[in-house]
Formats: sequence, structure tokens, C-alpha cells
Amino acid sequence: MSVGLTISLGIFGLIAAREWLPAWLKIWHIMLAGAIAMLISGQIGPRAALAAIDWNIIAYLFAVFSIGTALHLNGVSHRIAGRLAGFRSARASLAAFVVCFAVLAAVLTNDAAAVIGAPIALALAAHAGVRAKTFLIALCVTVTIGSLATPIGNPQNLLIAASGQIPAPLLTFMAWLIVPTTVSLAMAIWWLSRSLDPGDARVAEVREGGGGGADRLWPSLLAMGLLVVLVAADSLVSSLGRGRGIPLGIAACVACVPVYLFGPRRQETLLNVDWRTLIFFVAMFVVTGALIESGSMQHLLGEVRGRMTEPLVTAGVSFFGSQIFSNVPLVDMYLKLLHSYSTDNLVMLAAVSTLAGNVFIISAASNVIVLQQAEALGGPSISFTEFTRAVLPVGVFSILITIAWVLVFPWLLAVFR
Repeated sequence: MSVGLTISLGIFGLIAAREWLPAWLKIWHIMLAGAIAMLISGQIGPRAALAAIDWNIIAYLFAVFSIGTALHLNGVSHRIAGRLAGFRSARASLAAFVVCFAVLAAVLTNDAAAVIGAPIALALAAHAGVRAKTFLIALCVTVTIGSLATPIGNPQNLLIAASGQIPAPLLTFMAWLIVPTTVSLAMAIWWLSRSLDPGDARVAEVREGGGGGADRLWPSLLAMGLLVVLVAADSLVSSLGRGRGIPLGIAACVACVPVYLFGPRRQETLLNVDWRTLIFFVAMFVVTGALIESGSMQHLLGEVRGRMTEPLVTAGVSFFGSQIFSNVPLVDMYLKLLHSYSTDNLVMLAAVSTLAGNVFIISAASNVIVLQQAEALGGPSISFTEFTRAVLPVGVFSILITIAWVLVFPWLLAVFR
């Protein structure tokens, strides 16, 4: 086994075993150590490491984290929690929570939704009288599935949209994936509600805190609206065949300008941006770049590499690769190794790599964000095995239904044209 693959498997193993490791050791520490190990061992040089980092993605994540942090600091989390707490049963609160954060993930990325949603999950669990772990796991599942249907829903979709190989990304993603997204969310609500006892509902109160009036909230809401408009405009320009708009990273940074120009808590917003996750992504790009640079990934794929344009092969590699490397690095490497592109194959890559996040904690960065946020807020820790037992049925169902839909959708398009 090559040095690069050994380091990558070591990263996965340490993250999987984190429940038995010291509490101070975080997931981003492990990924950063892996990137440093790749550099020290000569698997990638400093210049190649810098070139491997997708700064467009990093800029986009910084912008949406800024918007998400500003929304939370100015009271959106408390407002949403108060609204969702108005339902009379734990099941109804859970269903409303899932729908709300599925939409938020689609609009503002799963990672930003995870930042906003962790305190709400803890508050709603206390209000409903159920274990906080149930709502935290629901948040992980929800932001993964909800992010599926738009090109800005998650970083792996963004990588594919930013490649320039998907026509009219917003329209294409929604047309191909809105049906499996809806079906998978319905399955998730049914499965997760089985862990709730509705008789325990309404035993605690959700306390309001932080935030302020509408005069404090409008900069972050304006920023979120600008982000949606700029992404939609880019997709429209592409669909009309008039070239591509500005890169999504730059568009997102433009959108977050109101937060830093007019927001009432600008300095606090900047300090509370999820820098740990940004470091995680920078380190992750170095690790994936090293695997490509050293030839380790090509060796691992073997004969499969010649069939990477086949949707079913893509589905298999996306699922299993996401469990070893996490979904974002898997997509980053896959795109770099593809020699030709087709919409059905790229949609399959986006869909399966995204839904593969509902298997292990390391399978999706949003899982990491939820758990890190919850621990920082004094919530419970969720073990590797506990997480997998809770999410696996939803993950398997959603992946199978989505693969079937992506395979049959081109036929449906041909029939109804």
C-alpha cells in the first residue's frame, strides 16, 4: 500500500476512533495532521499543495459561514426555535424542523444550515422532552438530504457546478433531483419520528436569547437574498447560452458584504466564523491533491478508472469512496480524473456522494460541523457507531431510490418531450 493511501486510511481510522481518543482531539486536527504528513513524506510539494486547494470553494464557504453566523448571532436561531416549539407534539416539531432545515440547506448550503441548526436542535429537544441526540442526528440527516437538490446545497455539488460541465446548474439540479429529495425527506421524517415519544412533549420551555429586532437582522437577510439571486442569475445566464457569470466564490463574497458593512455585530461575526471547518477543507484539498499527485488514487481505482463515465460505476465509487475519503474530497478527486463529462454521470456523482453522508460521521463535513457545534454548546457527544445505527436505514433507502431515479430520468425526459 502506498504512503498516501496509508495516511488517508489513518485519517479515517483516527476519526472513526475519536470517541476513544482525548476529548481535545478534534476532527479538523486529524485532517490537518494528515495534510502535514502528506507534505513531510513528499507525497505532494508545497506549490502543488497550494494549487490543489480550490480557493473558489473556500471563498464560498467563508461567505456562507459569515452569513450563517450573522443570522445566528442576531437571533434567527432563537426565532426559528420559538416558531417550531409552537407545535403540540414532538413528532410535529420534528417534521417541521426537518422541512425547515432541508430548505435552508438547499438555499444556504448544508454546512451553514448545520451552524444555525445545532442550537435549535438542542432547544427543541429540551422543549419536547426527548434526547438531544435525536434532534442532532435529525439535523445531520436533514441538511444532507435537503442539500441534494441545488448546486449550492453542499460543497460537492458546488465543485461539480463550478467545473462548468453542468448546463444551467440550478435548473439542472432541481429538475433531476427534486423528486428523490422529497421522497427521501419523507422517509427520514417517518424513520426519525420512531425515536420520539410524543407523550413527553412540552415539558420544557424554549428560551429566547441573543439577537434583536428587525433593524439588526436585515443585513444578514439581505446577504442571504443576494446569494440566492446571484446564484440563480448565474444559472439563468448559463441556460441562455451567454457564457458563465462570475465564479460562485466571488458571488458569495459579494453577497456577504452587507453583513460586514452594515451588520451590528461585524467583528463578532468574523471571529465566530467556523474557521475550524475552513481549515478542515484546506487540509482536505491538500490530502486529495497528494493522492492524485502521487498516483495513489489512480492505483486504487485500477481498471475501474476506464469506466468512470458510466453512471452505475460512478454510483459505486461515490458511495464507497465517500466512506474512506469523505464526500467532498472524493468528488474533488473524481472530477480531476474524469476524461469526459455527461450530465447524468455528474448528477449521479453529486447525488450518491451527498447521500453517502448518511452512513458514517466522516462521510460528510456537515456531520462534523453539527457534532462540533453541539459539543461547543454543551450538548452530548455522539459516537461513531451510535451515529451509523441511527442514520443507516435512511441512507440506504435514499441512495437506492436516487440511483433508480437518475437512471430512469433521461428516459422520462425523452418520453415527455
